[in-house]
Amino acid sequence: MRTKEIIQSFVGTSKIVLKDVYTDAETNAIVIKARPTKIEQCRCGLCHRKGKYYDKGQGERRWRALDIGSQMAYIEATVERVRCKKHGVVTAAVPWARHDTWFCRSFEDTLAWLTVQTSHSVVSEFMRVDWHTVDRACKRVYDDLEAASSCRFDRLVNIGIDETSYKKGHKYITVVVNHDTNSVVWCSKGFGKTVLTQFFERLTPEQRASIRCVSADGARRIAECVEEFCPNAERCVDPFHVVAWATEVLDKERRRAWAEANATAKAAQKRKPGRPVKGDVVNPEKKDARALKNLRYVLLKNPENLSANQKDQLKFLTKANPRLYRAYLLKEGLRLALKAGSDEISEALTKWMGWAQRCRIPAFRELRLKIKRHFKAIVAAATHGLSNARIEATNNKIKLIIRRAYGFRNMDNMIAMIMLSCSSVHPSLPGR
Repeated sequence: MRTKEIIQSFVGTSKIVLKDVYTDAETNAIVIKARPTKIEQCRCGLCHRKGKYYDKGQGERRWRALDIGSQMAYIEATVERVRCKKHGVVTAAVPWARHDTWFCRSFEDTLAWLTVQTSHSVVSEFMRVDWHTVDRACKRVYDDLEAASSCRFDRLVNIGIDETSYKKGHKYITVVVNHDTNSVVWCSKGFGKTVLTQFFERLTPEQRASIRCVSADGARRIAECVEEFCPNAERCVDPFHVVAWATEVLDKERRRAWAEANATAKAAQKRKPGRPVKGDVVNPEKKDARALKNLRYVLLKNPENLSANQKDQLKFLTKANPRLYRAYLLKEGLRLALKAGSDEISEALTKWMGWAQRCRIPAFRELRLKIKRHFKAIVAAATHGLSNARIEATNNKIKLIIRRAYGFRNMDNMIAMIMLSCSSVHPSLPGR
């Protein structure tokens, strides 16, 4: 094999003419002096169309290439400027690198693949580049892959929508997942109807019409967007979120019961000083208040997962606070109703709503009204077997990506990293 062919396979393109190869004494690096082929010269760096020669630009420059063994390698060439009809005077394109970068295409592709697999600090040290260079390279690779891939929004049938937080929970991003391929379809900064509208506006009328089911929590903004853009799609409220509503109401009721018991204990007559008489119960009100406070995890756990001690605590509750015990039974009743099959869930939910109406607990009456508003969506989730489990798993993966990178300062770089890791757009190693 000739030297020219070896260099072409190393750079990753045959559209290069080799002029010289030498070692730079200052940097101890291998320098490949080259130029683009005749047909690749005088092309706009942005649109890649042929333009008129303008000037020599800033003369010779170098692009970092993949290492050769343990030595760094560069490609050196003179970059001209051309006059493009659309973009004016711009730097000419070179076949071995993207526009406005100091790195070869194969080098950036390798950076992006490694970053998806491991942490930024490892990639930075292994590839001998700056930490922030990794993020910028990943963004350029994603932009290239995104421009080449146009099928992400095709054949969307079952999608899930959710928001996840970053930067210690102070900021949010909206994520849309394709249930059928288990991949992120779209991701954007912020949350709310305005942000979600941007996703639906990117879809063509045919792509919107192909959507049949949309799984989400009970947020009104999601329901409004689905009704506006996909009127034929069924909205599915995730059963996990419905049970979460009930556990939140139950915990609120527990705090109310503890506050009442604690106030009673403080108002009770204090024991006289000295050693208590044998058989005398010391501050029974205070003891009951403490027992109610420690019931949080007992009430939130499923009955089959309770330990013997926790079952005894639950028995104590039946006599100590019947109202709180009734709230616990309501929570468990809703959980079991949601586990009913697609044919029985409608009847089970109707029975539960009748029970909640008669329970004499205002918080559960409000929950009944909320479930009544989302009744069709809850039944649809059971009918189609959809839940937000996939998107919650994706949210967990997104948090891991952010944590692995020790956070992102640039929002675009963060979204690019999420899409490279979780979407159908995956970077590949050069030559594979």
